[in-house]
Amino acid sequence: MSQPVLTPGPILEIACFNQESAVIAARAGADRIELCKDYHLGGLSADTRILQRLKFQLTIPIYTMIRPHAEGFCYNEYDFEVMKRTLNSLKSYGADGFVFGILNRSPQKPCDQNVPWVDLSRNKQLVQLADGRPCTFHRAFDLIPESHWENALVDIMECGFAAILTNGGSSGIKATECLDKLQTLVRYKMQLQGKGQLQSNKVPQIIVGGGVRSSNIDLLYSITNVSAFHSAALLESEEVTCADEVFKMKDIIARPREADEKMN
Repeated sequence: MSQPVLTPGPILEIACFNQESAVIAARAGADRIELCKDYHLGGLSADTRILQRLKFQLTIPIYTMIRPHAEGFCYNEYDFEVMKRTLNSLKSYGADGFVFGILNRSPQKPCDQNVPWVDLSRNKQLVQLADGRPCTFHRAFDLIPESHWENALVDIMECGFAAILTNGGSSGIKATECLDKLQTLVRYKMQLQGKGQLQSNKVPQIIVGGGVRSSNIDLLYSITNVSAFHSAALLESEEVTCADEVFKMKDIIARPREADEKMN
């Protein structure tokens, strides 16, 4: 009787809003840092000075947020120019990857239903500026209605993104409240993989974020079987990453499990 094939656990990405948090997260076992600032605004573009210092301190990859303001994910020409300059600057300081997402429309404003949610042109331009460094389409995805997910997934793939960060529902809702929707998204991804539609572009990895903690990461992993998780690992009212939370989450998802056909 053949032995079950065991697969390694998913990667754990920690969102860090200051230098101290990034150092703590790396030492506690994080696989990757998402560097940004202004936690209370949901994360804005990373500080180049902090990135520069961290590149001397850490060996794990550091992805940087490219988000000029917290007023939605539809940007005017000035905003877009700022995003391009920010990406180039962070790239010059050693960023290993980038996190951003540009939409064509806002849920608050009526729009032609034939207009795609994902801004193909601008996202492609930023992905190209990344010069081969992986890019994550961040939680702008959470504003896209579920009825548009299949088309949005194809568009995000066409832009060249390596991953999508989502909680599976509306912004601000925890991933544990969206288990069915996350399963649906993973299913769409698997269907696209099976079709082999996009030639040179690979289907983006699904990264689950949104209230991910040591108390629920095992449930999320068991239900979704995704290959990456994202967490700020902050305790209530704290501004610095909790080392114990990072260690516990990494320990939970690192436990060997039987291989599943879902590779996300």
